[in-house]
Amino acid sequence: MAALPPYAGLDEIYHVARLAFVRAEDRNPTTSEASVAPYLMRSIDALSSAMGEASERWPAIVAARGGRVVVDRPFTSADLKPYVVKNYEAQQTSIYYSLIAPLAPVRSALFELRVWRAMSLLFALVTVLATAEIGRRWLGPIGILGGAILVSLPTWETLVMRAGNDAFACMLASLAVLISVCAPKRAIGIAAEAIVWGLALNAKMYTWPLLIILPILWWRQRGPKTRVIAVTIVAAIAVLLTFAEFSSRTRNPLGIVAFDRPGGVAYEAKVNIGEIVRVTIASFAWTSGQFNDALRPITIALFLGPILIAIFVAKRSKQPMQLAFAALAAFALAQTYNVVACVLANRGGNPIPIGGKEGWYWYVLAPVVIPALLLPAVKRWRAVAWWIVMWDVIIFEGALIPDFAGMTSPAHGSILFRWGPLHLPFTASLDGIGGGPLAAWTTAIRIVHLIAFFSLESFLQHMRPNDRNTDVAAAR
Repeated sequence: MAALPPYAGLDEIYHVARLAFVRAEDRNPTTSEASVAPYLMRSIDALSSAMGEASERWPAIVAARGGRVVVDRPFTSADLKPYVVKNYEAQQTSIYYSLIAPLAPVRSALFELRVWRAMSLLFALVTVLATAEIGRRWLGPIGILGGAILVSLPTWETLVMRAGNDAFACMLASLAVLISVCAPKRAIGIAAEAIVWGLALNAKMYTWPLLIILPILWWRQRGPKTRVIAVTIVAAIAVLLTFAEFSSRTRNPLGIVAFDRPGGVAYEAKVNIGEIVRVTIASFAWTSGQFNDALRPITIALFLGPILIAIFVAKRSKQPMQLAFAALAAFALAQTYNVVACVLANRGGNPIPIGGKEGWYWYVLAPVVIPALLLPAVKRWRAVAWWIVMWDVIIFEGALIPDFAGMTSPAHGSILFRWGPLHLPFTASLDGIGGGPLAAWTTAIRIVHLIAFFSLESFLQHMRPNDRNTDVAAAR
């Protein structure tokens, strides 16, 4: 949160635009009406502070502003209305925006951005804790490291730290999985499971593939019929309500712009499978953003190769592995469907990019995948864990923060990254650039993180599973 410049994500400024509209109008916009406030449109047009929109021009913008891109001034009436253009983020469901928009009073652009990002920070912390508890129940105390590892995945960090509904959806999904893993039998637990799953499904559509794990869990847990029926009914209601809302505010029941076909000239819709695979793999090891920066192929192999080897040679817990691979397969099918929809849209006259390659969206599966795929390698987990943390420092401190600071460009590629030149970690300052607060303290924050990780990992190494604090036996 401290490091990200204003509107750093690909679409953060459009999420903020929708939040601001809901706060002012007390309703959610349709996809066909203008809903972006003038002050946000000026940031997009002038490229003065919207890093996600600036792309390759960001270094020049930082230099032109003397390294001071963060501006805090009170709103004027001309900043807020009239609305200028349509907002494609109107295609999202409303629950997040209706709940979060009123929390930021009308004061300044920087103030509201920090408030809305702070809510994402809260949701991210809940996701981390839920992932840690899922890992503990599956694998014993060492499974708690699943939550700590989540904090060291650069793609996930920047995905959830933006003002937007991603952290909200990830939190609800992780809580839903956790409750289901706990196998509730009492009425209050079953009601909680049903309600949280319903909220998760309505929060964002990329949570839907996680439903695949429920039949597996219910079968292994021999869940009572009342639980199965209750969750199924609430999930169905959530899906139907999603369809109904999209039908009222967008042009189709799924709210997907790929289905909004204007009926114009058909566009060539070639699908470059190699490019989709490459970008997906790269985004597992890089942060989202409009830099088109990424690790080079050799760097991806160096980073992910040892982790994949550790996964495949590790002793596996049967149930967690089943859940992880089922979730991954379901999500792969959903992304394939996304690609097909975009191809058909192009042929129908809608010139949208071919989708399905956004690897960071896979991180909604993290509460299931991280503990199941990584943590069974208990004997070699210390090496795997520190390998991930080391690369987190290399990627974030050595490349991403220099990117934020405007110190890199595609004209000076490096051995490891498409943008360069290489910088030693902790040499870039984000004071006046990071949206903050505490933008000048990113090095100190990282040092605290490394000390905390070492302390947790060392402590957990000396703990042993017992019947009171783990469901390891049942999972195996």
